[in-house]
Amino acid sequence: MNKLSISIIFIFTAIVAFGQEKRDNLFFKDRLQSISEENILKTKGYYNWGASIIKGREGKYHLFYSRWKRDYSFYGWLTHSEIAHAVSDNPAGPWKYTETVLRGRGKGHWDAITAHNPKIKYFDGKYYLYYCSTNLGGKDYTNQELLETARTGYSHPNWKILRPNQRTGVAVSNSLNGPWKRRDQPLIEPEGPITTITVNPAIGKGRDGRYYLIVKGDKPNEKRFIRNQAMAISDSPTGPFEIQPKPVIDYMDTEDVSMWYDQKREHFYGVFHAHSFIGMISSRDGINWDKATEYALMQKVVPRSDGSRLKPDRLERPFVYTENGEPKVLSLAVKKEDDSYTIFIPVEQNEMPQPNERQLAWQEAELGAVFHYDLHVFDGKKYGQGTNRITPVKDYQIFSPDKLDTDQWIKAIKDAGFTFAILTATHETGFALYQSDVNPYCMKALNYKDGEGDIVRDFVNSCRKYGIKPGIYLGIRWNSFLGVHNFKVNGTGQFRENRQKWYNQMVEGMVKELCTNYGELFEIWFDGGASHPDKGAPDVLPIIQRYQPNCLFYHNEQLAEARWGGSESGTVGYPNWSTFPYPALYESARKEISKNDRQLLKQGDPDGKYWVPAMADAPLRGYNGRHEWFWEPGDEDHIYPLEDLMEMYYKSVGRNSTLIMGLTPNPEGLLPQPDVQRLKEWGAEIRKRFSNPVANTSGRGRKIDLRLNETQQVNHVILEEDIAKGERIRSYKIQARISGRWETVCQGQSVGNKRIQKFEGVKCKRLRLFIDEARAEPQVSRFAVFNVE
Repeated sequence: MNKLSISIIFIFTAIVAFGQEKRDNLFFKDRLQSISEENILKTKGYYNWGASIIKGREGKYHLFYSRWKRDYSFYGWLTHSEIAHAVSDNPAGPWKYTETVLRGRGKGHWDAITAHNPKIKYFDGKYYLYYCSTNLGGKDYTNQELLETARTGYSHPNWKILRPNQRTGVAVSNSLNGPWKRRDQPLIEPEGPITTITVNPAIGKGRDGRYYLIVKGDKPNEKRFIRNQAMAISDSPTGPFEIQPKPVIDYMDTEDVSMWYDQKREHFYGVFHAHSFIGMISSRDGINWDKATEYALMQKVVPRSDGSRLKPDRLERPFVYTENGEPKVLSLAVKKEDDSYTIFIPVEQNEMPQPNERQLAWQEAELGAVFHYDLHVFDGKKYGQGTNRITPVKDYQIFSPDKLDTDQWIKAIKDAGFTFAILTATHETGFALYQSDVNPYCMKALNYKDGEGDIVRDFVNSCRKYGIKPGIYLGIRWNSFLGVHNFKVNGTGQFRENRQKWYNQMVEGMVKELCTNYGELFEIWFDGGASHPDKGAPDVLPIIQRYQPNCLFYHNEQLAEARWGGSESGTVGYPNWSTFPYPALYESARKEISKNDRQLLKQGDPDGKYWVPAMADAPLRGYNGRHEWFWEPGDEDHIYPLEDLMEMYYKSVGRNSTLIMGLTPNPEGLLPQPDVQRLKEWGAEIRKRFSNPVANTSGRGRKIDLRLNETQQVNHVILEEDIAKGERIRSYKIQARISGRWETVCQGQSVGNKRIQKFEGVKCKRLRLFIDEARAEPQVSRFAVFNVE
């Protein structure tokens, strides 16, 4: 398979240039920190719920939140909630209660009963405190009756009046300390995409100077208990607001959207809670909303600083506090047994790009394999990519690997020292190597094993048996069986539109199947990348974020957690930096990426804002003029010689890249023995050279000394940075103490995860790493020398 041409096509067919369009490039989910006791707001004798933070003129942080007495039971939020004010020197807490600012105003007012779920905002010299409240209409009541309503909950007759009477209001003040002046009427009534109620307000001021208000209501014409989020717009923060016909979210049941406008990125953002996760949406204009690039912010589990994990019964009311466009804190309401409180998750503020946990694991893995297997392996012909993409295989029943042994595949790469493996679950024929319920062109359709075979299952089981991390490769860009080319289904008019919609749903269903049926995956690789859903392509990123949060995503026009290294030679350029100027390989990168024979892909950018490490890839059968990713008859002479593979290792893993080798089983279902033997030889040679250092150390700072037990010859050095803290080294040299003088034996620029460098052999007892230039204090996790014969 020619991934080079695939990647070039991907780059040159992406979307509108960065200079012309601001993209959704807000990334902070991987910077969410653990919480300590200081990040928890509990109040003795009260339930706490929800939060909204603002920074005052004096530099302190002010919190407005809901609370009600525990005597009223948890359901007292609808009858006895009040809005309290607390102050802190840090937006993550600890917080100190100062006063209660709003309660239900009593009979005769629209907000007679309860004051709940506040949002505090500052617009044009005034403070606006948005809240929701309710009343019992014309029905008379006593305090005792309200107490009985709270303690009874949903089944009390008053609940059927109080709930539908919920509305949103606002109180205004010149100071965060009040006094607060309320309006006599609610801000907005339900209509359009919501009915029954208007609650849980969130508001932001757009670039156009107008005010955009999100409120929650019930979904119209829906018998189930489903909520919609609606957008309303006004020229004033106090209204009148006009509800827009298009809902903000109507594709799933969500609650509690908290919204802000990001002037730097020129996007509205909103966070919400759904039944199993905290999510984020984004919009350019405040009216048309999409799933954000970081759609699934977090699962409903919160790590604690002591190593334990908080697993609430309910985790709701998300609120993001930002300063200068950057998230500082994510607050959430916690319900745990008969207690409720608010937590404030700090967002780490990094001075330089750093890898997320998925990227860190991927870079540390260093060596992986991608197994290519598809129908045309069985036709006995030479593989032709151009033909294969447009011509369906005549008889898919030719697929019959009678000696299939995925254990043999995985043991072969284990012997070579590989740590992860990827399988082409689908490729350009469109045939799926597993039991799919959404794609009929899969192993269920085969005579092989009576239609019950599942090579993905066998592959994953073998990976787990041998301690190899499993990953999946999905070819969705082309599908010769269904007539899909570059994500587009062939045909015209409504016929094509209907088929395109079906194809997208099928692909999204396949991604969900693979994400949910085979356990945790290490990497998901989309053939040539996946396009952007705005361009009519399948929307795959949110599915992976939601169901495989620990899986490296590679890649689409929204996000690339790794980058192609610019060739299929198994090497990258030097220096090779893990940082990159773009979070994904979209149109804005096209001109820069294509310059100088794709130098930016091969080397990265030391000043790049995003952590996008390089992948080197090559097929094992790519030697001497051939370049084959799939098995072909009589191709054994094109297996790379051992010396070429070692050179590839030096110029990939040894240059701060992860190397992925293409392997292909034969029609019997076995990795050919010559391939197995070469892999074994390769692993043995790597171990022979680098398993036993003459000496090694680690350290911080610009000069690190290394002492040998005795004077010995050395000719190789391995350097490794603690890349969890970023790439800090910009240039270095290795010096040896020879005849009483320090002599430079080698020098370089990038180090990153691993730098392997050979030099003319010298005899010495002392060496030192001298770092000439660094972005911050160097963090060297390994400085080792070897004598390779």
